Amino acid sequence: MQSGSEHELEVAPRWFEVTEVADGVFRITEPYVHAYVRSNSWLIRGRDSHLLVDSGLGIGKLPDELADYLDRPVIAVATHAHFDHFGGLAEFAHRAAHRDDGEVIERAGDYVTLTASTYPVALLDEFDAAGEPVPELLINALPYDGFDLTAFRTPAASITRWLADGDVVSLGDRSFEVWHAPGHSPGSICLWEAASATLISGDVIVDGEPLLDELPRSSKTDFAASLRRLRELPAVAVLAGHGPVFGRGRAHEIIAGYLTSRGL
Repeated sequence: MQSGSEHELEVAPRWFEVTEVADGVFRITEPYVHAYVRSNSWLIRGRDSHLLVDSGLGIGKLPDELADYLDRPVIAVATHAHFDHFGGLAEFAHRAAHRDDGEVIERAGDYVTLTASTYPVALLDEFDAAGEPVPELLINALPYDGFDLTAFRTPAASITRWLADGDVVSLGDRSFEVWHAPGHSPGSICLWEAASATLISGDVIVDGEPLLDELPRSSKTDFAASLRRLRELPAVAVLAGHGPVFGRGRAHEIIAGYLTSRGL
């Protein structure tokens, strides 16, 4: 328990929840994080290496808790430069992202704090844009004993591989094509595995919450173009940055709803 502070939080037994959603595909979430910033990370195990898409807030020790799964080199990819998706990126040796979001990740310019008294203006703006009340804390437990709740800032991460549209991330027996899909952020990307018809969509397509296009670096025009392009993919499974796994029919409903609501 943290002491000497106005906040008294218990230490979580495990910070991450890991669920296998398909053969060799695992969803990783942070159950003790406020729902608005509780993102999905995706671990896909391959023959020669493993792929980790997004890495949460950077609060828990992701490599330690995933140690049983990480028996091969890990390629860690950030789908975009929002703090709830790249916080743990620096913990891995191989770090990939699109260059258009690179400056934010490498400088942690989209950093977050965990207590209301220290929230950056950008975070307050996000809660306002999403119509969410501002919480006193972003977490309701501590990841480990001695964690400094008030000192935490999103860790910056230098990128070791810049990804561009059409690039391929290979795991030996599995390969994912990079689709640059700007709109939510300039450097948002999705990963498409044709063999399994799986789309890892980041925050470009999510179910159960609005598609955010009014953030400081968002573009409605780019978002609409990206969604129209992704609509053509024959996706059987969409692994999104938040919320549940869904299929092509639901993806089409989400895309149509967005385009209609924006008159695009």
